[in-house]
Amino acid sequence: MSGQPALIATCAQGLEPVLEAELRALGFPRIRPLRAAVLFGATIQDGYRALLWSRIASRILFEVARFPCADRDELYDGVRTIDWSDHLGPRSTLAIQFVGVSRTLRHSGFAARVVKDAIVDQFRDKHGQRPSVDLDDPDLRIHVHLAAGKATVAIDLAGPPLHQRGLQREAGPAPLKENVAAAILALAGWPAAAREGRPLCDPMCGSGTILTEAAMVARDVAPGLHRTRWGHDRWRGHDATAWKGLLEEARQRKEAGRTVEVGLYGGDVDPDVLPFAVRNLARAGFADVVGQLVCRDARTAQAPEPIPGLLVTNPPYGARMHDEARADELLRDFGDTLRHRFLGWTAWILVGRPRQARALGLRPSARHPIRNGRLDARLLEVSIADTPPRGGPRGRESHQNSERS
Repeated sequence: MSGQPALIATCAQGLEPVLEAELRALGFPRIRPLRAAVLFGATIQDGYRALLWSRIASRILFEVARFPCADRDELYDGVRTIDWSDHLGPRSTLAIQFVGVSRTLRHSGFAARVVKDAIVDQFRDKHGQRPSVDLDDPDLRIHVHLAAGKATVAIDLAGPPLHQRGLQREAGPAPLKENVAAAILALAGWPAAAREGRPLCDPMCGSGTILTEAAMVARDVAPGLHRTRWGHDRWRGHDATAWKGLLEEARQRKEAGRTVEVGLYGGDVDPDVLPFAVRNLARAGFADVVGQLVCRDARTAQAPEPIPGLLVTNPPYGARMHDEARADELLRDFGDTLRHRFLGWTAWILVGRPRQARALGLRPSARHPIRNGRLDARLLEVSIADTPPRGGPRGRESHQNSERS
């Protein structure tokens, strides 16, 4: 078995350095990056704070055991050694997520059944009753990770994945996950830019995910504050007093940030999708940003303030538009718009194909790999010159550029 338990924050592959930096900024001890995860913290209170305040993590796992696992028997025995009555009751429901394979445990579904059998057999022997499986809304989600001959067993404190902010978001086709949007904003340096009073613009905002996340950062709103369902709700190890205190602190910080001025601007060419952004921002408590959204083609956009700021956007990919040529044409014209109308700004543009980066016609100073769903995307960092090139921009009104969020 393991020694001191650890907390594990999971994330999309490629975001480990961003998540690590966020957890360090939140003040957690014992931080160590892993693959698609970051080890951190030392107490359940650390886990609760990460649940409320991590904008980038997908889940927060509380480790309960770690043991050698060479085959099915060692997996069963290791799981059964844990005293599961500390975590759930004989009439509780559970769900198992198993990640990883080995030479003898080749199928995650089979391994998950072994874990389930070990737990329910322990209860049946002790109580004559056993927990049942509920994949949709279990009392407890148990996460098991197998790697390098060792199994790590953890309680999933999040329940529903953390990108679900609890705001009943309306979304268009192929929406950007909230934690990916938050990671993009972190890479772009938005927290510091917001404190400095610099503006942010998303001219292809879709349903407003980037703008909503940016507003939450600027006004110090905990990303987990609006959620009503958590993985620890019916966990026997839950510390309700500690959780209540952290919630109250988050509410007070939200109230203190309510009057913070923030320069957020957005737009989209699709009149059917833009209302989603209006309602999403209002539902999140940022109705004052709604008046700064306009329905227009991104290629006619202009810098909304004289102070250079950040342009952060997720243009449509050709695969989503069913027309890569149209997507490339959009980016060619959009790059021209940036050169003429966003002088001195820094653009952060998420692209899905290498050709899109070339179509933009601007040399990025950095390319950050980001896993966006099943797509290996790149976030381009582009510094716009202070002076425009000769001639006017080629932007047109007709191109539909809204298949995104």
